[in-house]
Amino acid sequence: MSEKPKIGLDLFGGDNAPNSNLEGAIFALKNGYIDELYLIGGEESLKNDLPKEIRSRIKLIKAENIVDNHTKPTEVLKLKKSSIYIGNEMMKKGELDAFVSAGNTGALLAAGTFITGRISGIDRPALVIPLPGKGGKPRILVDGGANAELKPAHFISLAKEGVAFAKFLGIKEPKVHILNIGTEESKGTKLVKEAAEYLKSDPKINYIGFVEGRDIFEKEIDVIVTDGFTGNNMLKTIEGTAYYILSELKEKISNGGLLVKLGALLMKKSLKGLKSSLDYRQYGGTFFLGINGILVKAHGSSDSEAIANALSVANKAVKENIVDKIKEML
Repeated sequence: MSEKPKIGLDLFGGDNAPNSNLEGAIFALKNGYIDELYLIGGEESLKNDLPKEIRSRIKLIKAENIVDNHTKPTEVLKLKKSSIYIGNEMMKKGELDAFVSAGNTGALLAAGTFITGRISGIDRPALVIPLPGKGGKPRILVDGGANAELKPAHFISLAKEGVAFAKFLGIKEPKVHILNIGTEESKGTKLVKEAAEYLKSDPKINYIGFVEGRDIFEKEIDVIVTDGFTGNNMLKTIEGTAYYILSELKEKISNGGLLVKLGALLMKKSLKGLKSSLDYRQYGGTFFLGINGILVKAHGSSDSEAIANALSVANKAVKENIVDKIKEML
């Protein structure tokens, strides 16, 4: 790693690209989130539109915008001029220390797996998501959407990735649960029942048992393992529910009487903190863990704030040598 982390950003990735990506990059550079940036997808003429004080810290890498949400994951391996392909190739060559994209999740995973490559001992890289919980202690969800379908044996890799990330966040001896429709061993699909047997047989994994969705925010939960299809739907349900509650609360306050408005005013600081803790933009992005490099996936609907925070997450991961630490843990 160089003294100043070299961070790459996919200019084309995400629902609000390229404008939000560029605005987020400018904000991150101006405010010291990152030292220098490789903007993948930018033409040289773009430099004239950048603020003078950051021009020397941005390098523009030409690419073609040919990966969208309809691109099949493995197709990206043939699209060698795409921003996702170029970003991963530069990371493999050591020209980038980290690569950030809000683009197609499947394509990004395929490029990370087959271009950047996997960490030895990992057969399924996954999206590892830190979730809030009681007592301020994070709990780790694996997989947040990278692998829609899994075999029971793949849960070993997912559990190890979750444990490694939990330890990186300071959780000692993380406990592992499998997400299921009940806690009884007789409940669930054939997949989760067989996966449980695999986790029980591995002495390096502190497997506790099944956990239901309603209990994932309790204090005793550290790592929650599930397939990417279920994990991604769970994340979106949590996000949608949170925004619905906040929206309803805002409407009730607006339509309430003087006492309601006065109560809301007294609780303003607490409500603002709650909103902030549920806002995906504060987290910016998360990692494809198991990739032999720092590959950060930003939310598909990221605005400039989320992009800036994703760049900050990548920068921090480089400086803290997260990949080497995870290799040691595995």
